[in-house]
Amino acid sequence: MVDENADENPSVPTAARSFPDSVPILIDAEAGVTLRAAARRDLPAMVEQCRDPAMIRWTTVPKPSDGYQLRDAEEFLALTAVGWASGERLSWTIEAQRGSERGFCGSIDLRPEGDGVAEVGFGLHPGARGRSIMTAALQLVCAYGFDVAGLQVIRWQAVVGNWASRRVAAKVGFIFDGTVRRLLVHRGELLDGWIATLTRDDPRVPQPWLDPVEIHGRGVRLRAFRDSDVGRIVEACSDARTSYWLISMPRPYQSDNALAYLEATAEMAARRVGLAWCIADPKDDRCLGSISLDGLGGYSQRGEIGYWAHPDARGRGVVSEAVRLVTGYAKESGLATSLLIRCASSNAASRRVAERAGYREIGIQPASEPLGDGALADLVLYSSP
Repeated sequence: MVDENADENPSVPTAARSFPDSVPILIDAEAGVTLRAAARRDLPAMVEQCRDPAMIRWTTVPKPSDGYQLRDAEEFLALTAVGWASGERLSWTIEAQRGSERGFCGSIDLRPEGDGVAEVGFGLHPGARGRSIMTAALQLVCAYGFDVAGLQVIRWQAVVGNWASRRVAAKVGFIFDGTVRRLLVHRGELLDGWIATLTRDDPRVPQPWLDPVEIHGRGVRLRAFRDSDVGRIVEACSDARTSYWLISMPRPYQSDNALAYLEATAEMAARRVGLAWCIADPKDDRCLGSISLDGLGGYSQRGEIGYWAHPDARGRGVVSEAVRLVTGYAKESGLATSLLIRCASSNAASRRVAERAGYREIGIQPASEPLGDGALADLVLYSSP
């Protein structure tokens, strides 16, 4: 970090700062990122950013009926100057390479709340995403906040579902604190929010995050789920056989349920407690089913595999192959050395999957699995080869 214009007294809440001359310039030369004062030359790119659907969806950027205009960007620039003068909102323009030119790539700000606490907020131009620019910017701002401004705590908040923002915070070292119901006001509506914290004493190292790597096998390709899989998920989970064996699935099963399932799998990965893959057809990429590996984390080397198949994928051996692939990946990657599959004793198809994948029966858990007809089935326990 290079701080070219820091005041001798860097106490953020109280030190008045003229704009733009006294705005500290922060530089990460290796990442090619500079944080500087916003300028009029940034206004056209600000307009582009604030018209981006992702910005509108996840942030409080104004959404006038005629779209974000140049006058709105000019108002933001004026508020930026006021924020630095009062010390209430310290905002930087993120400058980096965007396309063939170097210029505005987004903005980031610290909002001091007193007592050594501040909240951080940020947004990135769509043309600058996917290159870790915001990660570098957030690292610079946190270093400034702790090492120069004397902050003790920096908090991050986002509307639930804003995975891009949460990943950035995790990469910088923010510790995820959880989900708070109705935390954030968003366009007149109270929405559930995520919150994470970085303290002055935290090591500022990336937080672990699992991602479902792509795995290829005989007749299948395991990949991350996508929103485009929702229709196939609904078809599979609406099937009478699936709902009979997996009674925890909502009935009727609709698109909102499938999207909630995808959010749940993403949450498992973010917390490093599990992974879920889409079992995809290698020819046309259709979703053929799901396979999950969960129960991970902590000191245990145990994990559990679960699966379901789309009706038109049954009897083709794709789920057994998926189980073999995930078993091998779990052991080779060190995620788990001992794996378990549990099947209702009467679920012959599910038991065949486990057995064909090389799992061996190790015991029975009596009357422990509720079924769609209200009966309680014995669970057969299978252990990995």
